[in-house]
Amino acid sequence: MTNKKKLLNLIMGCSCIVMLAQLSYAEEENGFRYNNLNVSPYVNLAYIYDTNVDYTANDEEDDHMFRVNPGVDLRYTGNDWGINATAFYSYDRYKDNERLNKPSYGENIDLYWESPRGLSFLLSQNYVNASQNDSITTDSGNGLWRDRNQFDITGALAYKVSEKTSVALTGQYSDMWYDNDPNAYRPLYGWTEASVGLELARQITAKSDLLLNGSYQQYESDGAQSTVASPVAPNSSSTGYSLMGGFGSRATERIDYRVLAGASAFNYAESDMLIGFTYDASLRWVLSRKFTLALAGASYFQPSERTANQATQAYSASIGLTYLTSRRLTTSLDLAYRREENEYQTVPVDSAVTDRYSVRLMARYKLRKNVSLYTSLEYEEQAADNDEDEFDRFRGTLGVNLRY
Repeated sequence: MTNKKKLLNLIMGCSCIVMLAQLSYAEEENGFRYNNLNVSPYVNLAYIYDTNVDYTANDEEDDHMFRVNPGVDLRYTGNDWGINATAFYSYDRYKDNERLNKPSYGENIDLYWESPRGLSFLLSQNYVNASQNDSITTDSGNGLWRDRNQFDITGALAYKVSEKTSVALTGQYSDMWYDNDPNAYRPLYGWTEASVGLELARQITAKSDLLLNGSYQQYESDGAQSTVASPVAPNSSSTGYSLMGGFGSRATERIDYRVLAGASAFNYAESDMLIGFTYDASLRWVLSRKFTLALAGASYFQPSERTANQATQAYSASIGLTYLTSRRLTTSLDLAYRREENEYQTVPVDSAVTDRYSVRLMARYKLRKNVSLYTSLEYEEQAADNDEDEFDRFRGTLGVNLRY
């Protein structure tokens, strides 16, 4: 299942809010310019081959897919503030499995502001609709895929108290839901989340800060359902707490890092307190003019999306290496791991521990100013206590990006 968007990754340190808001535009200037407004439309056209389009352990079926993905990026820059926005639409058409043809669309808006007196503000809003057609009533579908919607609004306010000390207040509201039809699909469960966090940063060297972070989350889960064994549905509300400490980089040209670890508590259905280890880490290191290394990882509790009356603890880690082969050619290698563990049960159910691994090799060639060619080869495998949840697959992609 899709990873929960982490609130704490909004900031890489109290002094970096504006820099993060501008990262996606830092590499090169594209598009039409109207005074302070820049508009950059694009379209991706891709051919994709997948060896296991249904993500199944048995009866694997391969297929060819064609993708059309138009979109637009907008950027407006003021004196001490700016707005970055993007919108996209994507449609996948399968050669044989027409039931899997699907559109997806979404948008994102970031507003940032920084005052000369050390006060910084970031507000971000995001919506994504990922459509799927996997009904159990048509073409022998698995009944697990269906329209998924997620809306997020996040904010961060940072203040530089002194030359060496800064503080940041963060907040988030998130709503994730599925278009469930019990006659066509097995149940999946969404939730809403409201959370706040407070982080204190204290300079300990010229290039590093000591960080202390605390957060609180409140969930309302669609998964609180009555069952035959438990006719009274559990409380739909859950609360989470975390306290972490660690280190982060100050503004440097070659390395940005943030490493925090600590304890997390999750009171699922306001009836069972779960305690676990939690971490939040990210690193971007420019090793040389041609090599860049990136690391990321996180751990957290959340309500289960697949099993009613269940909580899940998720762990994730990834590493990526980018190599600028030549002025026009860029290659990269990514490795990722994710583990999900059931942590709470109102009635005895099968264990749903899953481990997912993936490796991806990518290359992008800039053919000319507004035209780039790209290709990727990805292998993904999932191991699980439940044999029905296991699968492996290869996926190859060949595409062209047209951007003005």
